[in-house]
Amino acid sequence: MPKKKGVSLGGTKLKFEKPGSDGTVTQSRRLKTGTEAIAAIKVRCRAGTFEWRYGRFGNAQYHAGSAFARLWERAGIASTGSGIPRLANGDTQPRGGLMDGRVVAMDQLKAIGKKIGGPMQRRLVAYCVEDRTPKEIAASYNGHVTDRQMSDTLDVDLLELARVMKFAT
Repeated sequence: MPKKKGVSLGGTKLKFEKPGSDGTVTQSRRLKTGTEAIAAIKVRCRAGTFEWRYGRFGNAQYHAGSAFARLWERAGIASTGSGIPRLANGDTQPRGGLMDGRVVAMDQLKAIGKKIGGPMQRRLVAYCVEDRTPKEIAASYNGHVTDRQMSDTLDVDLLELARVMKFAT
């Protein structure tokens, strides 16, 4: 039986399994669950996406991007069905107004958007929320930006997001 190939990044050896039909891979990660305890988990993600690139390190950029994506989900603007209350049978229930948590999330996103600006926010939404790769985002710039340049830009965008969301100083 042939040995699985691994990649060493940041001192952590990652083993990749056979990709799925959509290009997703399963990565083994170590998760600190307390001061002494470390659990091994498997995460399924597409190569090149936010989760694939930053999830294995658990740094400020990863936590800021994850919190940003959760805010979009809580605000109910991440996908067509998010934020809509559902009954047990799946039908939507008519409501008079917005839920408080959704309004708070929208206000937080508006404040973040004012601090980081529109273009940076659009790139971060595509990367963290929509799960697009730097190559896919660069393609939307009609050949003016390479995927490598977009990758570096997204890295800087995530650093700024971490600073704005107070995950880093």
